[in-house]
Amino acid sequence: MSATRKTTAKADTAVNEAVSTAQATLNEGVERMTKGMTQFGTFTQENTEAVMQAASVVAKGFEQVLTENTDYAKSQFDASSEKVQSLTKAKTPQEFFEAQSELFRTTIESQIGQLNKVSDLMVATAKDAAQPLSKRYSAMVELMQQR
Repeated sequence: MSATRKTTAKADTAVNEAVSTAQATLNEGVERMTKGMTQFGTFTQENTEAVMQAASVVAKGFEQVLTENTDYAKSQFDASSEKVQSLTKAKTPQEFFEAQSELFRTTIESQIGQLNKVSDLMVATAKDAAQPLSKRYSAMVELMQQR
């Protein structure tokens, strides 16, 4: 074999190896990109589901608060009409002021109790709504640590 043919054969071999290496690197890059895009799509879908779950929890929590406040308003209306009748039954100014003080005291106690109940509902709703979002945040931190 002549020197030219040997050189050409070596060059062909070197080019074929370079092309094979480049093709393998390109295939690996495309595979990694495809895997990354799939992971990104899955991650985004899970994030959306977590947000929807949190929104659902918040909506249910507000529904509970609304129901609680409506029930409270009804009970207060019924109770206040009875208490106002006790004011009209007073025969002396002292009885009137005692009935008025009692009405004021029970109303304030009732409102404070209602405020505490609604506050507890709101705190519980916030905690429940934060759980799916917290899980997604942890998943994001985990994903970033892998990279």
